[in-house]
Amino acid sequence: MKILFFDMEFANGKIQGSIYSFGYVQTNGKFRLTQPQTDILMNPECRFNDYVRKNILAYPMNVVEEASTFPAYYKRLKKLLCRADLAVGFAVGNDTAALLHDCERYGLKPPVFKCLDMERLCKKFPDHREARGLSGCVEAWCGKIPEHQHRSDGDAYATMLLFRAVCEAKGLAPKTVAKLFSDCMIPSVPPAPKKGEESAPEPQKQQRRPRAGNNPQTAGQPTAQAAGTARRKRRRRRRRSGGNRPTNGASAAPQTNAGIRRETTAQPNPPTAAEPASREQTPSV
Repeated sequence: MKILFFDMEFANGKIQGSIYSFGYVQTNGKFRLTQPQTDILMNPECRFNDYVRKNILAYPMNVVEEASTFPAYYKRLKKLLCRADLAVGFAVGNDTAALLHDCERYGLKPPVFKCLDMERLCKKFPDHREARGLSGCVEAWCGKIPEHQHRSDGDAYATMLLFRAVCEAKGLAPKTVAKLFSDCMIPSVPPAPKKGEESAPEPQKQQRRPRAGNNPQTAGQPTAQAAGTARRKRRRRRRRSGGNRPTNGASAAPQTNAGIRRETTAQPNPPTAAEPASREQTPSV
């Protein structure tokens, strides 16, 4: 089994993909070194943060500035990460994000692999819950303070010591740990959203009832909607004609058919004293 322990350092936390060193250690399944700890320096082509330059940078600035840029080491890093049976780091989310951004920055295809996050793994056990950070976890699990802190190869070696101590304490082989705690395996490239999660589902449109003329099964048959429309049209015609309501003393003609318009006959009012009925008078000779 080939296990790769790795770590990265960044020139500026506010600049995504500002890797200036990649350190690694490679062992077999029994934690015997197959490749010594190595630190690859590269020019991040950006301004170093003041805190990093004063407290973390373990090399002279001119040595880093004279190093080659990320593309010169891309194939070597991809080979190390992708050909390992198990890649292991501490708080690897920061490392994989920086690696992804550097690949995008230089137009390179990101390497695809999974790595075991020791920070997550240590939180799975009740032992040493108070330990924080790589240095704190190594001191708690291994009983020693790691050397060359904040140097990529030194942190990679400290990660190897921590993983070995956890495996020995729990009586588990490295491959078994990776299977039992698969939720601690972090993908180097975030998975693409599923097809159903790309966008919110569109609301279902309410189906409109087909018209009578468009539905072959109901062709020629009046629908309730058509009947109601016909009734409203008849009412409007009666209102316009003014004869839809009978006057005082008038009686409506009996309805002979439900589909025939009702007719009313107005009867003349009887003559009154104030207004005598007009009669045709014969002139006297």
